[in-house]
Amino acid sequence: MKTAFLIFSYLHKEKPNMPIMFHTLLFAKEMKEKGDEVKIILEGEGVLWGRDLLKEDHPLSNHVKPLLEDIVVCEACANMFNVMEDVKDKLTLEKDLFGHVSLKKYLDNGYNIITL
Repeated sequence: MKTAFLIFSYLHKEKPNMPIMFHTLLFAKEMKEKGDEVKIILEGEGVLWGRDLLKEDHPLSNHVKPLLEDIVVCEACANMFNVMEDVKDKLTLEKDLFGHVSLKKYLDNGYNIITL
């Protein structure tokens, strides 16, 4: 099975929404360990997760390490939210749809899209 988790959100009540990202990482890790292909697509303000999760002292850093190669960051949004320098050369950047990630590309490649 191929699954892509689409993350648009970052803040909840003025703080990073840790439960959303924790569960995304938990579900993606389980699927990957069982042989599925997974992607975690960060769009909109969700690209801020890319910056945060790369920090060694982040509470979710151990959960994200086995998934780093599976994270896709929207290039246009990374620029807009000023995290390009934080994620460049560390996470996969995509810009197939006017600078954004093309969901059609993932759907055409057999991915199910789950939005969180």
